Formats: sequence, structure tokens, C-alpha cells
Amino acid sequence: MITPRLLSSIFFAIDYEALQTAGARRIPLADILSEDKELIPDLLSTSDPETARDLANSLILNQGFEELTKKSLLARFIKQFPAIQSLVSSEAEDKGEVLLASRGSYERKHAEYEEIVQKKIPENSRAIASAREHGDLRENAEYKMAKQDQSLLLAQKAQLERDLRNARVTEFTEASVDQIGVGSIADLKDLTTGKQVSYTILGVWDGDPDNYVISYKTPLGMGLLSKRVGEQVKVKVATDEHIFDVVGIRRYVDAK
Repeated sequence: MITPRLLSSIFFAIDYEALQTAGARRIPLADILSEDKELIPDLLSTSDPETARDLANSLILNQGFEELTKKSLLARFIKQFPAIQSLVSSEAEDKGEVLLASRGSYERKHAEYEEIVQKKIPENSRAIASAREHGDLRENAEYKMAKQDQSLLLAQKAQLERDLRNARVTEFTEASVDQIGVGSIADLKDLTTGKQVSYTILGVWDGDPDNYVISYKTPLGMGLLSKRVGEQVKVKVATDEHIFDVVGIRRYVDAK
């Protein structure tokens, strides 16, 4: 029972509860993990360095721990696997732009990351091992394809780690009706066509163009940010240039 797999399940349960719960309510399982100073060393006792590194990264991305608690728990990882210090240093250096994300979109991205780490990368490792057994690697097309897949998976994993690390889950309650922001519904008149349209500007992974929901990171979303009623914005939609007149601003949380 006391295995690295159990620690992975514990992290998943803590992260899931944090994502399902708004506010700063304490999570008992996270408290137990923090207070029992021997639990993580015991869970890591049979781990290999690569598994320990993946678990440490899961901790870094976990929404259920305060930053000071994360540092304390990571120190227990580093004591057993000193190489993990480089992951912590890289994480500190890689603090880029904060990405605002809805709770649902963050969960989907996190599930995508977990599938790559828990399923796709192990499957690829087995495929590489199997291909090695088929003879001369220089003429082994199966091995070459598996190695190409490995490069792609590792790149996807690294990108998701950066994105999730910099993401901040929001309920869009900070939006106002004074100017367009993330969490606004912008009522616009298209001066090019004469038609009126309403766009909802949400998080970085919330695009749903068919329902007029756009990410604030799209060209239209960025063009609309900070605009007030009566102001205009000129943007390209697909291949066409449009001029929009802002005729109204509403809050997404009020319209749900």
C-alpha cells in the first residue's frame, strides 16, 4: 500500500477537492500530509528518480496547498532526491505571465496533463522498449516513430506544466460594468455590417466561437479589453476587418 502510486492518488484527491471547492477552506488530507513528516519519505522509499520528479511536479501544480506548505513538502522530496532541486529552481525562474482560467477549463487542462504523464508517456516508453528488441535501430522504423512520439509527448508535457504553473483559477467576479475585462459580456455594434453582436470574454482556454465566447488572449479579446461604452475597436475577424462600437457592458457572473 505504501507506494509512490498511493502518493499520486493522494495528490489527485487533494487537487480535485481544491478545484471543487471555492474559497480557502482547509483540506484535511493536505493537512495530514503536511503534518506527518515521515509520510512522504515512506511513500517515496521505493520510487525511482523519474517517478519522484513527476510527483514533485504534481505537487508544484497542485491547487490544494499554500505556497509555504508546498516548499516544506518539496524539501522532503529534495532530501531523498537532490536532483529535484533543479525542478524547483526551474519553476521559480519560469514564473511568467499569469493566465486567467475558469475552473472547468483548468480541470480539463489538468486532466490532459495527467493523461500524458500517467498513460501516454508510459505507453510510449513500453513501445520504445519493444521496438529495441526488433534489431538494428538504424533501420528500425518502429523505433524511430516511437522516439518521435516521445519528443512530442515530452514537449506537450513541458508546455502544459508551464501553462498550469502560471494559471490562476477565477470565477470572473472581479469584472465590472465600467469597462470590458475578463468576465465581461460586451454588447457591440458592428459598424461594418450594421449588425449587433454580444461576445463573452472569458479565460485563456474558454474559447467557444460558435456561442460567441472568446478567450481574452485572442486578437478580438485583447482588442476589447479596457474599452468603455461609446468607444470603438478595430479588429480582424477571420480574414475580414471590422469596426465595433461598444454599446453595452455586462458581467458574465450576473448573466449565468
